[in-house]
Amino acid sequence: MIFLALVIYGTILLVIAVSSYRKIKGYTDFFVARNRGSFLSVTGSLLATILGGSAIIGAIDAGMQMGRATTWFMLCAAMGLFALLPLVKKIKKMGRFTLPELLEDLFDNRIKKIASVVIPLAWLGIVAAQVIASARILESFAGLNYSSGVVISGTIFILYTMAGGQISVLKTDLLQAVMILSGLLVISFLAFNYHPAENIKHTTSSFPFNPNFKPFDLFILILTYSTTFTAGPDIYSRVFCAKNERTAKKSLLTTALLLIPIAVMIGYLSAFGAKHISLPPGGSMLVELSTNLLPVWAVPLIAITFLSVVLSSADTTLLSASIILTDLIEKGHFGKRSLKLTRIMICVIGAISIAIALKFNSIIELLLIALTIYSGAFFFPLMAGLAGVLIKRGFLSASIIAGSIVALTGKLTAIYYSSQTGNLIIVAAFLINLTLLLLGAKKPRKRSNKGQT
Repeated sequence: MIFLALVIYGTILLVIAVSSYRKIKGYTDFFVARNRGSFLSVTGSLLATILGGSAIIGAIDAGMQMGRATTWFMLCAAMGLFALLPLVKKIKKMGRFTLPELLEDLFDNRIKKIASVVIPLAWLGIVAAQVIASARILESFAGLNYSSGVVISGTIFILYTMAGGQISVLKTDLLQAVMILSGLLVISFLAFNYHPAENIKHTTSSFPFNPNFKPFDLFILILTYSTTFTAGPDIYSRVFCAKNERTAKKSLLTTALLLIPIAVMIGYLSAFGAKHISLPPGGSMLVELSTNLLPVWAVPLIAITFLSVVLSSADTTLLSASIILTDLIEKGHFGKRSLKLTRIMICVIGAISIAIALKFNSIIELLLIALTIYSGAFFFPLMAGLAGVLIKRGFLSASIIAGSIVALTGKLTAIYYSSQTGNLIIVAAFLINLTLLLLGAKKPRKRSNKGQT
């Protein structure tokens, strides 16, 4: 039954991909869906992208340690989107296809080149995290072994994204967002009304803080997670797709507001799972909750919902990184070969992500490593550029490179050696990044229409 449901779902995706492929007339269609994204499509795409497998499945898995404090993941995402709202007008005015292009308009081509290398490298971890999440779903629901799940799901991501680009993404993300929200609501309702005879596990991990999640941990999460929603390539790609500034703002505000109750549901399910579910090695807490709480007939539906969770984030991330690499190779001059080259980049990034997923199996660790590298490098420079502050080229380059390297060092230290030491190094990365920018700051620039399309 589950296998049949997955086959039907895969067939539907194939039909959508083929339909979208036929509508692609050029790279503009593939990159930004002709800049015609409506309020519903952009909001759905934002929600689906943010609520990807690494956000929901990874966050709820973290509940075994953090308990209800996993609520902070989506609350921090909402904070980042609220902070982005005042910047939308300038982003929409100057934006073209990618965030590195925006950095070029704000600073110069050299910074664009650095961003075009660092961002795809960091995003490999995010795509790999989605592949891991989908492999776990296939392993749990379809009985596939982990390695087969990685290869099959990764191949599906690649083919689906190659076919229709942003047209495919926007077309399916709204439906996937509805499925994700419905699945979370149903499982949360069943968990809330569940009264077991005896507890399998017990946890005292509470919200907002507990022994495993302290105020300093929240500070680090805001620094490395919230900032990627204020200055992230995937979020900006949704803004670029919106048909106008008003649509982009409404979509961001609506998404941020919806993330608040979603955060509460994730926190509740995390704590409930830690208390009542015995998680097998390598298993997924959300999957275990589903199979324990749902009636047998509903399990295939929730399996499809979980795959939608992962696909909705993987396609956007994979496409964003591929367009950025295409722009780097094309040197900012998109043309007839850009569409073909982007599809090749999707294959390359997808294949490397599959290889990473075969070697690692921690969703939340890969996600946070990738986002820490990005935020340590680009958050302050992007905010400075949008504020109209000019930075001397040498100082700007040094701040990005130093910020990314030190932030990566801190995250790896936090994971494999000492959480406290690693977090202090991460803070140092942001301070180094900001200090170099301040040392290289010039007088604020006059308003410019450079980059306006």
